[in-house]
Amino acid sequence: MKKTFLEIELANNNSDLKLLISKKSFADTSEKITNQLLKKIAKISEKEYGVSFKDCYSKLSKITSKDLIFIENGIVLINQTFEKITNNFLMFLRLNKPIYLKKELKIKTDVIFTILTPKNINTSVKLQILSKISRILNRNNIKKKIAGVKKAEDVLALLISV
Repeated sequence: MKKTFLEIELANNNSDLKLLISKKSFADTSEKITNQLLKKIAKISEKEYGVSFKDCYSKLSKITSKDLIFIENGIVLINQTFEKITNNFLMFLRLNKPIYLKKELKIKTDVIFTILTPKNINTSVKLQILSKISRILNRNNIKKKIAGVKKAEDVLALLISV
């Protein structure tokens, strides 16, 4: 059975600048420990996007500050590249309570977006995707709005509404 993805087109004239989203990759979770949270992201990556759990978890467990974008409103954006994917994918986790994703950075978060991109992605395209998503996530009241929605489609609507 073929998966159906929702799309966020970040530029009308460039098909490389789009993110594919599986509804099941948007989830609420009660993880309180970073390793458990990263395992959840890896499980979703495997099930919804075909990235092997082992590869994903291995990369996520080694994330550094260069792999993370901290939005001023407390949202974190994780970006990772993988060999065996050909599209850009987006995941979203909303935590019941904030946790430190990286304790040494001393920043807690309860809203985490993860972007998975192909290893061979053009650097300028990747930077454009990260920039556009960061601007969207930095909009006024977006975190409060995200906290109030119930379904994946509603979070997606917030992301694509300007």
